[in-house]
Amino acid sequence: MKAQVAPLPLDLKHVFRIAHGASTRRTNALLRLGTGFGEAALPPYYPTSLEDVSDWIASQSDWIEDVIIQKDIPISSHLDRVPDGPSPAIAALDMALHDIWGQRLGSPLYKLFGLDPQHIPVSSYALPIPADLDELDAFLEGARGFPFLKLKIGSGNTDFDEAIVRRTRERFSGRLCVDVNSGWTIDTAVSMIQRLSKCDLDFVEQPIPSDDIDDWHLLRRLLPSESPKLIADESVQDENDIIALAGAADGINIKLAKCGGLHPARKMIAVARSLDLSVMLGCMIESSVALTAAAHIAALVDFLDLDGQMHLAADPFTGIGFDRGWITLPDLPGLGVSPVIDLMSL
Repeated sequence: MKAQVAPLPLDLKHVFRIAHGASTRRTNALLRLGTGFGEAALPPYYPTSLEDVSDWIASQSDWIEDVIIQKDIPISSHLDRVPDGPSPAIAALDMALHDIWGQRLGSPLYKLFGLDPQHIPVSSYALPIPADLDELDAFLEGARGFPFLKLKIGSGNTDFDEAIVRRTRERFSGRLCVDVNSGWTIDTAVSMIQRLSKCDLDFVEQPIPSDDIDDWHLLRRLLPSESPKLIADESVQDENDIIALAGAADGINIKLAKCGGLHPARKMIAVARSLDLSVMLGCMIESSVALTAAAHIAALVDFLDLDGQMHLAADPFTGIGFDRGWITLPDLPGLGVSPVIDLMSL
């Protein structure tokens, strides 16, 4: 049973603009392992390429084949021994092996994990940085009925960032948070968080660059105690980062492509809980392969941001259901995803 990697092109409905740059198309990597699927998100601001994913998967082919020909897959013990490699590639393999595991046991993953889908929190819906306030109004019109919005800011113009948040709060009465994607300096973050403190924000996500954890502790000391919660995203790659952020951030954002899949994500959730940190489960621009994989552990977290398919012109897979932020899981074995078309020409 050979592992096969193919490009997974994802055209977007609109320009998706964040502090890291703007996109109208993304190309992820799709892994097919027999009947199992996995996806490696490859955002342009990440160092991993499609070739990197393909090469790493090929380098692991011998042990992968040994694992999947076994009648029973002791999945945790195998995933604990996965060699180092690009985290999106490891995440794709983790998803595919979980998919096969669930299929062989005849059960959806969330049931194998002992989770109740009724406990899945409502997901936020992210609005990209608009070109201007008129475009923001159009985004808000398209988001009518959503109970929880996330605003991408960090535009490079703090007055515009503030205008985005204030205009949204004037027109939207639901839950609201902002994601700066590392777009502010510490001084700017202190000023902006205080300026936005009356906008009733659930949290401010990744306000500062990710390269120095000590900066988070400095930011915490400089902010008033009544400030909105701080959620770390790009600063959190593994369990060690969570420990280092304790006392500075109020919570963390876990993404499968960052940490290497479901297996390490569940460990990270346990570490965060032990440190009394809130947990958010997020996504990249991804198809329903990766989004559905993440949704199977969504009942474990406080905040959810699994809206990636909402930004796609067409989702190449069926799987997760997303109704204005409310998520439903497929009641099928494994991930429960199916390709809309034969993407790998198999």
